[in-house]
Amino acid sequence: MHISLSKFFQLRFNVFLYLIFGWNIAKIYIFLIGRLYFFLNSGENRCIKNAISEVIRYRDQEANIKVIMRKALDGILSHYYEKLFIAFEEPEKATKFLKNNIVSDDLIVLYRNLLKGNGVIVVTGHYGAIEYIPTLLAVNNFTTSMIAKFKTERLRKKVFSQAKKYNIRLIDAEKTGNVIRAAIKELKENRILITECDEIEEWRASVKEKTSFLGKKTWLDRTINVIQKRTGAEVVFAIIHRYSLRSYKLIMYTYEDMLKMLYGISSSSSVGETALKFLEQFIYYHPEQWYQWKKYIEIETITPSGLQVEIPKSFPLLKPAFVKIS
Repeated sequence: MHISLSKFFQLRFNVFLYLIFGWNIAKIYIFLIGRLYFFLNSGENRCIKNAISEVIRYRDQEANIKVIMRKALDGILSHYYEKLFIAFEEPEKATKFLKNNIVSDDLIVLYRNLLKGNGVIVVTGHYGAIEYIPTLLAVNNFTTSMIAKFKTERLRKKVFSQAKKYNIRLIDAEKTGNVIRAAIKELKENRILITECDEIEEWRASVKEKTSFLGKKTWLDRTINVIQKRTGAEVVFAIIHRYSLRSYKLIMYTYEDMLKMLYGISSSSSVGETALKFLEQFIYYHPEQWYQWKKYIEIETITPSGLQVEIPKSFPLLKPAFVKIS
């Protein structure tokens, strides 16, 4: 029976090894096993490479896909390491690590928007050290809630246990009857709600609003727009850019700032589309930081429930509008 890499790393025996031998040994182990996994699973490896090649070569014919591919696989394995670290490390040590290794000056953006009293929707994506965002906010005394989904029951129980230690409220996407209603409730308490704009298989496609993402035309996920309209919450885009497993930077922008920086997007663009297009620009410049490449092909399959239509498989990409992170 085939077991996914994520589930393998979460096996009790492996978690025991991380906790006994420490996170430096865990890092070596995760990268060795991970590289072996991708070597043996040629289909998944090829799927990721084809996706990267299609997106990046459109923008840069001279791009070295082989180098980008290698960095992307390292980025995927770094994500697994970060997920396990934040789920199983003791809060005191994790807090010290986050405060010492993540440049967090942009937290001022979040603080200013929270003062408006309507709550803040922090929109992020499967980019960089996404697993650190909720805990980083919590250890900096922000009241934080998050919509989450778990691949294993063991991880779900552990994350809920850890979240309680940090006073993070989790909304379990699979076990909460009405996720949108639960999210609205959190925002009405002037809390921060963290959600992802590129959870492709979970999109609730709009019947009215189309967009493009990484060159594929699709119907936009309406979740963020619905929540924002019903609450009047502020919207802040956030990612943690990874330089190494010991060096990170938190990056935050308001909805208004995103509109100013994006090239070719309408000022009337919805908050959901704007956040997605903004994430897209980061992926163009730093493809190794995005770890959803194997789901790239699914973008063109998204359709509103009950609507049977065909749309073009590709769509012109926006011209990148800002410089690389330094």
